[in-house]
Amino acid sequence: MEDREAGLQDRLSDLPDYIIHEILCFLEINQAIRTSVLSKRWKNLWASVPDLNFNSKSFTEQTFPKFLRRVMSKREDCNVRRLDMFAHLPIRLSSMEGLINYAVAHQVEDFRFVSDDVQPVSLPACGSLKTLFLSRCKFGDLLTSFGFGFVNLTSLDLYVCWFCYSENDFGDPFASCRNLRKLCLRYCRFPSLKRLKITGFQLVSLEIQGFGYGDRGLQEGCEVEIFAPNLLSFVYKFSKPVDFCGLHFPSLDYVEVHVWQHGTDEATDHDKRRVSLFLMSMFEGFGNAQSVKLYCETIQVLDLVDGLLEQQPSPFKRLKKVDVQCNRESFKVPAHVTNYLLAGTIGQELHLEVPT
Repeated sequence: MEDREAGLQDRLSDLPDYIIHEILCFLEINQAIRTSVLSKRWKNLWASVPDLNFNSKSFTEQTFPKFLRRVMSKREDCNVRRLDMFAHLPIRLSSMEGLINYAVAHQVEDFRFVSDDVQPVSLPACGSLKTLFLSRCKFGDLLTSFGFGFVNLTSLDLYVCWFCYSENDFGDPFASCRNLRKLCLRYCRFPSLKRLKITGFQLVSLEIQGFGYGDRGLQEGCEVEIFAPNLLSFVYKFSKPVDFCGLHFPSLDYVEVHVWQHGTDEATDHDKRRVSLFLMSMFEGFGNAQSVKLYCETIQVLDLVDGLLEQQPSPFKRLKKVDVQCNRESFKVPAHVTNYLLAGTIGQELHLEVPT
């Protein structure tokens, strides 16, 4: 048995460095460091692994910052391809800034930060970064209308992130990401803005979840404008209708909209009309879409005010397919809603989908 294990170890040690590095990339960095005891061949291999995977679950608030400093000081002077940080305890801002600055200085391409609690984060400009995922981060020092300085970023995914502008009521946080192609905003907050703009000249995919006024992250009355001339897919889910004052989507192909309005029985006629008009105004920006997916809650918001929808022309000019997903077989799309959706097209039908 011992001879077999020794033979396996020898075969692993005979592999080229780059293959061993790829194996070590599957481990958390503290586990990768432990492999240094296997043999002299493995002693310093961890120090040049291109992917750094930090997880605080095995540390305390006192020991984790020390571990971060140790790794950064002992690691060889080589680039970081990917940096993952899973923070299950509060991380000092100075420790986070030190790690992020280290990664930026070493040409990081892919950065993923996942936290159990909202953490203040300061992000320096980074020309090498291509993929970024941030969870529960608070950007509290956005003094100008432009936020992220990642000129080569292609994919950005933000979950429960707070954007705090101390001196502005207008924000265009992604305008500097000139090569961004995919943007996902889930339950993000922009509490101080009166006008939010999302500029994405190269965006082809945009997904927004958990959006709306009040507890959904926008102050009441905030206008939202999106300028994405190359956008192909737009998904707006688990959200409430807001005032989209401008949607510039000339290349749009696919749209998915799942909105609802709680408390409609108690809502005033004015509030119902306002919400329905917000949604219809939003639909006007989807005129070039060829495939549309809606949900029964979206249909109900469209039909909140009697007689209002019949006054509106269909926003769609190139529509080929409309799917409506519903959670009950008894749901029927009213005829005037169907007419609103399909009147601008010829020979198209609305398909009602009930998940099994």
